[in-house]
Amino acid sequence: MGDVKALEVVFENCESIIIPIEKVKEFTYEGLTKLTHEIYEDNSYESNSISLKITYEDESELNYIEGDEPLGMFINNPTSNRVKDRPDILGRLIQHKDIVCIDLLNEKEERMKIIYVPWKIEDEYTNTLIKTKVENGLIEINISK
Repeated sequence: MGDVKALEVVFENCESIIIPIEKVKEFTYEGLTKLTHEIYEDNSYESNSISLKITYEDESELNYIEGDEPLGMFINNPTSNRVKDRPDILGRLIQHKDIVCIDLLNEKEERMKIIYVPWKIEDEYTNTLIKTKVENGLIEINISK
């Protein structure tokens, strides 16, 4: 993925987790459309589908305790939302189906590209298009229209 050093997965409640690219086995997306409304950053896109595969070493990395500490959300939050600091936050990916976008970050954790995932509008808090599978050290997330 070239200059991409991490992926930031952003959730509906504005929490996020930053995953180092070394843990990403696969990240693909299709059908990108540039978002041009003034509310979006210049590097924002909408996708028709995404596939994300993330590796984990141990089942304990999936034992995220919800509400334990917020993941990101506000400036100068003393609690890390980085998987390298808190491996258990990977479990957030499978506890809720509420991924909104995935940001591609450079080595300074600056957004290079923002990819909004497909979202079925029937529920504002849960994206029923998200399919997850966890087995053999791999978290697989697929989101398609």
